Amino acid sequence: MTVLSPAPLSPVRRYARVLLGAALLLAASPVAHASAALPERLAALFPTPVALFEAEPDVVLQRAPGGLSVQIITAGQITPKVLARRYGVTTGAVRTLKSASDWRLSEIRLPGRAAVRAPARPSSVHSYAARPGDTLSAVATRHGLSMVDLLGVNLDRQSLDTLRAGETLNIPTRERGLLVRIKPGQSALSLIAGYGADLVATAHANDVLPTELQVGDELLLPGVRAEGFRLQLLAAREAERQAQLAYEKQQRYEAYLTWKKDRDRQRLQEKYARQQKYEAYLAWKDSPERRRQQAAYERQAQYEAAQAAARQRAATAAVRPQANLPATVQTASTGRVGGLAWPLRSFTLTSRFGERDIAFHREVFHGGIDLAAPFGTPIYAASGGTVSASGYGAFGLNVLTVSGNSTVIYGHMSRTAVVAGQTVQPGQLLGYIGCTGICTGPHLHFEVRLGGQAIDPFAMLP
Repeated sequence: MTVLSPAPLSPVRRYARVLLGAALLLAASPVAHASAALPERLAALFPTPVALFEAEPDVVLQRAPGGLSVQIITAGQITPKVLARRYGVTTGAVRTLKSASDWRLSEIRLPGRAAVRAPARPSSVHSYAARPGDTLSAVATRHGLSMVDLLGVNLDRQSLDTLRAGETLNIPTRERGLLVRIKPGQSALSLIAGYGADLVATAHANDVLPTELQVGDELLLPGVRAEGFRLQLLAAREAERQAQLAYEKQQRYEAYLTWKKDRDRQRLQEKYARQQKYEAYLAWKDSPERRRQQAAYERQAQYEAAQAAARQRAATAAVRPQANLPATVQTASTGRVGGLAWPLRSFTLTSRFGERDIAFHREVFHGGIDLAAPFGTPIYAASGGTVSASGYGAFGLNVLTVSGNSTVIYGHMSRTAVVAGQTVQPGQLLGYIGCTGICTGPHLHFEVRLGGQAIDPFAMLP
């Protein structure tokens, strides 16, 4: 043991040195007497002034026969009890060496440190560092162990599946059993009795008497199986699996909610688009442009009626039968004069061949006649031939029939009733009135072409 001497200066001693320094300065001054003596109290502490200027070590290590001790000077009112509490020792470990009214020299015996040894560990239990790709099952198989044997010496495991590279595992090389660490309040004998292990077999497995083990040491209890621990980890694995399934189910449900939200938003957008189209239709329905078109149709109808009345008067005056020209509303004959029959049973003639009555006819030559009728009115073949086209074309949804060098066009249908390549006879159903393509209302564009040149159909109609 060693003792620390001299101790650091106390406030009293530092004060004494200050007074001594002042006294020395006075002694060195011309007015001071050379033989001035120090005060008795200071002289007891420092025998000669010259000793203050001599170099001496701050710390001196000496062998202390009674153990580690320290000597300190404190103020006189500092009691041994206060010192004992300050240094964490008993009152008996504090001894007063010298004292005066205002200072005290005390010796404190400090407790020595007990020798610290490493925790004991059974020599039959080795450490193994996990390699990349290792699993608990693979490590157990590699060392000829069952999963219960491996878990019995690795009670700190939290999972049967997670094993990181470099992680340390305990591997029993002889006896199989339970490896536990002795905790405060436990002993090796209490653990042996608590787990029902054999005392002699435990001593052989640990190569030490159980009574020599202390807190912090590891104890191998041979024959004790960690089956409950394995079941606990299996339950944790199942709980984790169920949690993963619940998480995946929640993810799918959230994805469904997202899809449903997007679908509802898309439907709402489509509804808004339809509403906008309907509002645009309502605006067009009451627009000046539509009223102008209606007025144009009315004028056309009045013109047709006047022409028909004039022809009727002329025919009556001549007293000879004459085929009536198309009036505002006319019932078509199914007979064929000049090779064609009327394609509609009832219609209103709204535009003649070559007329420039609407904006489109002023921009593009009107090569046929327009026969207005209600939406869905049947359209019949004006002549026989082969259907060369049935579908969308230059006149919306149209049907073209070919016979020799003549082509007959039926345009703006709502739907067709024939297909390309089909042979049709006069009067056979071809389709229905509609308003597809460039159209101002439901009607049939009826056009006849000879050798590719459009002609007036009236010359070939009855």
